[in-house]
This record gives sequence, structure tokens and C-alpha cells, in this order.
Amino acid sequence: MLLVWRSFHISRLAAEAGLAFQAYCAAAFGIWLALQTFINVGVNMGILPTKGLTLPLMSYGGSSVLVTLGWIGFIMRINHEANTSGRLAVARTPRREREERME
Repeated sequence: MLLVWRSFHISRLAAEAGLAFQAYCAAAFGIWLALQTFINVGVNMGILPTKGLTLPLMSYGGSSVLVTLGWIGFIMRINHEANTSGRLAVARTPRREREERME
């Protein structure tokens, strides 16, 4: 749940930074991870029919772990871009313009 919540938080940060595509990708990862976990837990409880989905980062499913780790790396990069885009926008503004805005 923490990973899903964090991906939605990163999605919101990216949207606020003006990175629409990255925001949608982070939200899609959170939804994908939540649905895959929900289906796996539902199958294990006997509520849903068997689908053969792995539990993200827990079940050994061949390339499933590698794909999930790749997506986590992608989300980490989106977080980095969202955090630095605001700082770079301030750093790229000439000093004279920043001083005029403050007055």
C-alpha cells in the first residue's frame, strides 16, 4: 500500500511541476500495482477465480519481478524530475528578473 500511495503522490508532484505524461505514467503504475495485488489476494482468499498473476515483489514469476523493479526505477526518475524541475526553473531565471519580482 505504501508503494501505491507513493506512486500517486509522485504523480501529483509531477502534475504540479507541469509534467503531464510523467504524472499519468506514475498514476498508471500505482493503479496497475494495486489491481495486481488485489487480484492476487482475492485469488488466495478464494473470492476471485484463478488468474495466474504474481504478487508484485513477492511471488517469483519469471520476468514479473524484473518488470516491477524497472517500473520502480522509472517512478524514481519521475520523482527526481518533478523535484528538480521547480528548482531549475528558478535557477534558469536571470538574477535581475528574480530581484524585480521580489520588489
